[in-house]
Amino acid sequence: MDKTLKSIFDYTDYRKFLQEYYAWAKANKRGFSHRAFMAKTGMSGPNYFKRVMEGVHDLTDNSIPKFSQALDLSGAEADYFSHLVHFNQANTLEEKDRCFTALMGLKAPRRDYVLEQAQYDYYKDWFNVAIREMLAFLPYKDNAPELAKRLAPPISPKQVKKAIDLLDGLGLVVKSEDGTYRASSQFVLTDPDVQSLFIPKFHQAMARLAEEAITRFPKDERYFSSSTVSVSKRTYEAIIEIIRAMRKDVLKKVAEDGDPERVYHLNMQLFPLTASTDRKRRKS
Repeated sequence: MDKTLKSIFDYTDYRKFLQEYYAWAKANKRGFSHRAFMAKTGMSGPNYFKRVMEGVHDLTDNSIPKFSQALDLSGAEADYFSHLVHFNQANTLEEKDRCFTALMGLKAPRRDYVLEQAQYDYYKDWFNVAIREMLAFLPYKDNAPELAKRLAPPISPKQVKKAIDLLDGLGLVVKSEDGTYRASSQFVLTDPDVQSLFIPKFHQAMARLAEEAITRFPKDERYFSSSTVSVSKRTYEAIIEIIRAMRKDVLKKVAEDGDPERVYHLNMQLFPLTASTDRKRRKS
């Protein structure tokens, strides 16, 4: 492919790749069009390519290799494109997880790809986030057993050391001259296209810990409250804005705390208990 078109390995959204390929081909290939592309795939329907790019249609196991051929992809590139399609179209986190692992295995060992894997690992285990916060009041320096025991539930010293190495690789900790690690002010910036895997898995893990916290901690050390209500779409959106504003206030209060002594996780959840009546939002 022409050097002006990014490698397929640089994409985490196959529809975005198709859109940029189309723009590049229109500018560089004489006579290129939706119809010409579909003719190259050997498939009927001149508008199918356009509808796939727009998200109206998904690619199928039958059409994926035909698109790969028309895109001049072969070998590892074709394999990556196939896994990328399945990753983007996956309906479960388990399926997304399998596809993401395959995608990472096909990428060349470039620094930005290694960083992407590290971001995934950061959210995969809840204690990575907890350890980073704990470093604010309990710095790390050959005291993995101490950090391991302070977590609830506790983990192994080996897991603590692995977490410190991960945090260091992501720039989320800083090491002083005496070898002590403390949390940095950096944030984990993940690709929006792959947050659909990272963040939900993290929320799942924290939801399980929240359930266990009901019996793990006494009432004066944890707070649980809930309300079941019936609301309109308009009121739902208003509630979300209230929650967002409250979360900002909480984070401001945390930033003002100069003497932290314990790590807490705040879950804010608002989810439906009934199916939507908006038929347009349902999958056909």
